[in-house]
Amino acid sequence: MRRPWLRAAALILSTALILSGCGSADNPPPSPPPQTEPQPTPNPTPPETPETPSQPADAPEDPAEPEPDVPALPGDTEALREALRVQSPITYTIVLAHDAPREMDKTAYLDQMLAEQGYPGKNEILLVLFPADNYNIRFAMGSLVFDRRITLQQMLELVQSQYLTRSRQGDPAGGLAALINAINERAK
Repeated sequence: MRRPWLRAAALILSTALILSGCGSADNPPPSPPPQTEPQPTPNPTPPETPETPSQPADAPEDPAEPEPDVPALPGDTEALREALRVQSPITYTIVLAHDAPREMDKTAYLDQMLAEQGYPGKNEILLVLFPADNYNIRFAMGSLVFDRRITLQQMLELVQSQYLTRSRQGDPAGGLAALINAINERAK
């Protein structure tokens, strides 16, 4: 069944539009309101005497070195903080792999991490610690670390003699500090 009222409403609406002249040349569509451009504000006049900030009387002359980022490790974290404060041509990045399960292949984890985040920079050593596996360690070295006469074999020996000994005694932070100090000595 057809709806006669719908057809009648459409006829009345179309007739009203035609009679009102909507969109015709006689009655153009409305134009948007004129927009005013923002006026620049005048520059404030500079003060006659320049104001320079004064330093407090108890301020140190040299700005303090930023505090090194020390991971939350058991053991001697103060020794690790001191080792990371030492000026060195080598930059250390320490990552705690909390998400790695104990049975996971640690070298595969490091390879995956390097594939996703990229290899260390020229003078950088990446140290990845595995808390679930008694703070086992894997590392990657940047290209210029080798130029500083630290070979891969020497790095392995340093990890075994400096880090693993103390880490297995429950002091991974102290072992990491000893490792970093030994690397810095070789890099001189």
